[in-house]
Amino acid sequence: MALKLTRYSYADIKKITNQFQDKLGEGGYRKMYKGKLSKEVYVVVRILNNSKGNGEEFINEVGTMGRIHHANVVRLVGFCADGFRQALIYKFLPNESLEKFIF
Repeated sequence: MALKLTRYSYADIKKITNQFQDKLGEGGYRKMYKGKLSKEVYVVVRILNNSKGNGEEFINEVGTMGRIHHANVVRLVGFCADGFRQALIYKFLPNESLEKFIF
């Protein structure tokens, strides 16, 4: 299923992650949560903290990442740029599924 790059509000992000219930990891200024866009579409939501500037650089980067389609790159399916709150939403890959593409 091809997913179109979509902009979400922070309220949407909270719904997608079920109020940030399923934390997958944390590092630096980023936390990652598992979420659901629909019954069959799972995603990883990467919350970006410590954002700087007016967000123009972030939006430009999202546009570039949204156009990348490659077998070895996890697909960006959405983002949040809601004031100072920023997040990236990637297609979820079950455990170890990325390894088969890399090695």
